[in-house]
Amino acid sequence: MATATAATFQPNNFAGAPNAAGNATGGALATAGTGTALVGAEGATPPAPPSIFAPVQQMLQQPGVKKAMPFILMGLAVLLFVLTYLTMNAPNYRPIMPGMNEADQQTAFEALKQADFKPVLDSANGQITVPSTRYHEARIFLASKGLPKTSNTGIDSLKDQSAMTTSQFMEQVRYTAAMEQELARTITQIDSIQSARVHLAMPKQSVFVRDRTPPKASVVVTPFPGRYVSPTQVQALIHLVSSSVPLMTTENVTVVDNQGKLITDTTAEAALGLTSAQTQHKQKLEDVYRQRVSQILAPIVGDANVRSQVNMSLDFTQTETTTEDFDNRKEGPKTRSEALSEDKNTLKDASGIPGALSNTPPAAPTANTNTTATGPSATGEKNTIASRSTRNFELDRSVRHVKAASGTVERLSVAVVINERAPLTKNEKGETMDPKPNPYTEEEITRMQSLVRGVVGFNEARGDVVTVVQAKFEPEQIIDMSVPWYKDETVVNNLKTALLGLLFVAFIMMVIRPAVMHFIAPEPPPVDPALLAGSLADGELSEADKQALQDGGVESMEELKAKMMPKKSNISPEMLDTANTYDDKVALVRIIVADDAARVASVLKNMIKAG
Repeated sequence: MATATAATFQPNNFAGAPNAAGNATGGALATAGTGTALVGAEGATPPAPPSIFAPVQQMLQQPGVKKAMPFILMGLAVLLFVLTYLTMNAPNYRPIMPGMNEADQQTAFEALKQADFKPVLDSANGQITVPSTRYHEARIFLASKGLPKTSNTGIDSLKDQSAMTTSQFMEQVRYTAAMEQELARTITQIDSIQSARVHLAMPKQSVFVRDRTPPKASVVVTPFPGRYVSPTQVQALIHLVSSSVPLMTTENVTVVDNQGKLITDTTAEAALGLTSAQTQHKQKLEDVYRQRVSQILAPIVGDANVRSQVNMSLDFTQTETTTEDFDNRKEGPKTRSEALSEDKNTLKDASGIPGALSNTPPAAPTANTNTTATGPSATGEKNTIASRSTRNFELDRSVRHVKAASGTVERLSVAVVINERAPLTKNEKGETMDPKPNPYTEEEITRMQSLVRGVVGFNEARGDVVTVVQAKFEPEQIIDMSVPWYKDETVVNNLKTALLGLLFVAFIMMVIRPAVMHFIAPEPPPVDPALLAGSLADGELSEADKQALQDGGVESMEELKAKMMPKKSNISPEMLDTANTYDDKVALVRIIVADDAARVASVLKNMIKAG
């Protein structure tokens, strides 16, 4: 009944009361309302100045903006997620091979661009940068292209190091370093040498010739993979370096490869032992014999189950023999030619008295047609006769020039180790049993030894030794080259992406969703004043309940009644049940207003604000 009576309560009834009680009541309401307004005017604070965000707030209060605000917030959230993802996964660029000249930079940039390495030129220093994840791959790629070909080193580097306060020692050090770099650049022009380093030891020279110390040089060369430096190239390097440095001789130049092996031959090495060429010949022969042993035994025991070593003693002594034989057939000499010659001289003996007449030459002979030539007398003349004979004989003759070959095998030693067979786990019937050793028999070892002797050319007269032994091989240790998961860039990037996704979902659920729900939530229906007036009969609302009522936070009148505090009232339930006519209801309202005018005024004010 109380609910039905409250349903007929309307605010307009206060203005239409025809009797004096209504006037009194209206005066009371007016007085109460005036008092309330006065109190509000006295306790009111001065209005705050308008905020700079007022236009933004007004724009956000527009209905069209409210409807579009959920989509705007979702778009901003997606944009923020994309920007954060791109920022976290942006590639870190790293400069590759700094110090290249402009020509090599252009060639390297084009090569990297064609290979899809995405190179970027750093505007600060002009260096070529690539993503750090592909840094080593890019360096390997440029090395395969032979880049960089040149560098800004050597004599060119001295142009930027000039200073007025430089000491003579520093000048000498820079000059030596520049010479080393220039020599290294010259050596790398050889097609088989990838890189080179040169160290010069240049002592301070004395003014006396006898006290001068010749400079020395050391060269370290690194050949390209699959190539080697030939002895001819080594000699060329030695003469190149010795000719480039004053007072340096070829004996003071040493060449070493990247494995630490001395590849220069000296006279001392030839006198003390084998030369490098002889050592290489010995190693090649041993490798050939070792490959023969592996190829003959690998099909029998497996490639991983055989190990062999070969040691050869070679004789590099060179012997030259020259032999000349005569009349090997014992046939005697044979005359081939003969020459006879005879000389006759006539001399006059000295006679007479020594003087001018005795030394006068004889008169010239006269010729007579009837007689023979006449001359001086033969008295006192001396005749001399000399005869010679030459005979040539034919003889058997043979000349033999013998030079023994060097590098002959003096002794051969071969050692072969065979891995034992896997233990037997099944018997002849195929039944599983405990592992049982399964070594090779003596007959099988003998057969293998015979094979090895045949393949290496075993010669017992030379003292060759071939040994075949079976043993158990230890399993090879497998080195784990995998990268830990926390150092793997792929895993780290995936974790970053997953964490970013979780943060995005949490941001949507905790920030975006409440904001969107606030904009798309329907407005609560207005509270019926009659129901509100009926609830005043049972209690009084607190300030929090009033604010909740204004905001639409009250779901039903039952909840509102439950929140009201109980209060004594002069109106009994019977009076509410018997108020059926309009006049009775007006009288009942007047009684309520007279009983608690302040509460009624507060309720009406809240209703007016809500309207």
